[in-house]
Amino acid sequence: MPQNVNTHTSDEIDLHEFFHVLWKSRRLIAVTTLVVACLATAYAFLSAPIYQTSVHILPPSAGGLASYNVASQLTGDAIRGTVPDSASGIAPLTTAEAYETFLRHLNSNSIRQHFFVKYYLPAQKDNQTEGDKQRAWKRLNDELIIKLPRSADEIESSLTLEGNDPGTTAKWANTYVSLATRAATQELLNGLAGEVKIRRLSLEDQINTIREAAELIRQDRIVRLQEALTIAESIGLKTPADAAPFNAINTHGLSTESVISSSLLYLRGSNALKAELQQLGQRTSDDPYIVELPNLLKKQALLDNINLNPELMSVATIDRAAIVPDEPIKPRKVLIVALGLILGCLLGILGALFRHFYRRY
Repeated sequence: MPQNVNTHTSDEIDLHEFFHVLWKSRRLIAVTTLVVACLATAYAFLSAPIYQTSVHILPPSAGGLASYNVASQLTGDAIRGTVPDSASGIAPLTTAEAYETFLRHLNSNSIRQHFFVKYYLPAQKDNQTEGDKQRAWKRLNDELIIKLPRSADEIESSLTLEGNDPGTTAKWANTYVSLATRAATQELLNGLAGEVKIRRLSLEDQINTIREAAELIRQDRIVRLQEALTIAESIGLKTPADAAPFNAINTHGLSTESVISSSLLYLRGSNALKAELQQLGQRTSDDPYIVELPNLLKKQALLDNINLNPELMSVATIDRAAIVPDEPIKPRKVLIVALGLILGCLLGILGALFRHFYRRY
């Protein structure tokens, strides 16, 4: 019968030989593990720490938009309450619209660029050449993460910023959100100011027009009265001979002059005509005699009461402001040291096996 053949070839080593090789090379393995572990430890403790902080933001409250929506009230029902008016007022601003405007600015490249030029770039050590600026811009984009709501049910947004200095990182995160808030607020208020200005100009034109018309009407009446006075004096008529027709007409609620032709004004007599001419000549303002003017002046006063102060408006609610982080997120010292020990041990084992096979063959 054929003899049993050893299934292990000469270039293979069994488990006993494997551990024997490792034991013989224990110093090499230990030194390699120690060196790699020391390098990992040095990296973990000498690398610049990276801190992270974040700002969490929610939509504004209705009260935060109250100052803006006063304009809607003052140009809507309040003004239309003066007299029936078909003109529409300024549309109210909803919390969703204000928050959408804020999110657009928060994620805009213009705000990021403004923050980069004013805050981030001056704080960098190398910021002179164009290459330095491009590298700093890339770092900012890596360190700044903006998370927007991804669905209609999700309303929270956030901004996360990383940096080497914990205090500066927290301050910059809050500053960035403030820049977006101011930009969104200014955009909305500029639009409101434009609409208010258009309505003010329209009202001013109307008021000036009716005042000019009232002045012309008064001058025309003076001319008619002067002509009637000339006729009354020429015939010696100082007082009306019979006031009954005037009284009869007035009892029906009609104006005497609306019935009597301007050519018959002289019948009132020179005394009455002189008195009215004197009164018209001394009049300094026609405003009390303009029927439409009180309504227009009320509209103008309501528009003047609209407050466009951005400090009174809020387009977002800071749910949690950025705080100064206590611990860095990078480097993870314990993990790096542990990985250094494992890697050093593996490298030592591979080195021992390589030396064994090199000497053997």
